[in-house]
Amino acid sequence: MTVRNYQVKASISNTPDAVIGYVADVRNRPLFFPSLKSVSDIKGEPCAVGTTWKWTFVTLGTQFQGLGRCLQHEPGRLYSFQTEGGIDSTFTYRAESEGQGTKLTIDVEYNVPETKLGRLASDLMAEDMKKAEADRVIQNLKTILDK
Repeated sequence: MTVRNYQVKASISNTPDAVIGYVADVRNRPLFFPSLKSVSDIKGEPCAVGTTWKWTFVTLGTQFQGLGRCLQHEPGRLYSFQTEGGIDSTFTYRAESEGQGTKLTIDVEYNVPETKLGRLASDLMAEDMKKAEADRVIQNLKTILDK
């Protein structure tokens, strides 16, 4: 497997509690993450540590499916989850007060199975697509959460 990392930051005009509260609720994820087509079979409270769900992600005409699990949730500060299956990943959302709003930092570590690398784009195209997806995620979160 090839391990990759990505980080994106944004300023959101809302409280850290509101920002982390929204991203921590797994039911909201397809509303702001364009390539995440669905979450289903949620077992547990939508924001609680240990909660699991099934997910479907589509990129470049390739569909990936797997299981997600909440690892950490500190209201107003931190939310982290892990995915297993088609793409293994760990997402960590950190919120800090920034003036009247919140500085949100999203760190992603993911592993693309070697058998899928050939079906995905070249490294340069993959970087461009990753940046475009991250920009859409941030724009969607700002549209939804900015007061």
